[in-house]
Amino acid sequence: MKASRYDKLEAQLAAVEVDLLNLLKRVLPRAAHSGEFLFFNSEFMPDYIRPHWLPEESEVVLSLARESLSLRDQLQLPAKGTAAQMYLSACTENSNVKDEHRRGSRQLAAWLLGEL
Repeated sequence: MKASRYDKLEAQLAAVEVDLLNLLKRVLPRAAHSGEFLFFNSEFMPDYIRPHWLPEESEVVLSLARESLSLRDQLQLPAKGTAAQMYLSACTENSNVKDEHRRGSRQLAAWLLGEL
């Protein structure tokens, strides 16, 4: 990859990750308190959840997380331990309705906030 293309992608990644972190730091305290469905979205949603129950930020966070991971993949950078990877991990856990011991929205929000 050309240096100019790499630099452009790197700058784009930095901007996306700043937006993602800022959004998460703003909504996670609220989700930890209220238990709102921040970890459900169009990609991770059990049948019993209705889209109008989701906070408006859930799709934005999902989009930013996916974009971050895509850019990291293009730049061949690790994703493990990033806010995007941890958010998607929380979504996966929260949507696994067969696991009766999974953490709920409040616990996942508190955990992710502590990790950031």
